[in-house]
Amino acid sequence: MTPKNEAEKFLASLADVLMSVEALDVDEISEGLSILVPAGQYLLNYHGVAHQLWLSSPTTGAHHFDYQDSGWVCTRTHQHLVDVLGQELASFGCSLEGLR
Repeated sequence: MTPKNEAEKFLASLADVLMSVEALDVDEISEGLSILVPAGQYLLNYHGVAHQLWLSSPTTGAHHFDYQDSGWVCTRTHQHLVDVLGQELASFGCSLEGLR
């Protein structure tokens, strides 16, 4: 499967989980998601040229994730995307446990 296919599959699964959380305002955007929380807005989208998912967080800034066998991994911290986003959204009653 190509990185773009993996990204599309992951974003669709993530959208399903996030849309069930009342405290989050989630919109699907072109090749990504917009997640509005009281602290600001998260943007998560696929960048085709780099074959990466990019996350813009109102609390921790920008993160770039490469697809590896184990999932989407941050190029800077080597944390999984579900862990980074899960930690940040946990206070809103969101669990991303099943997405890895």
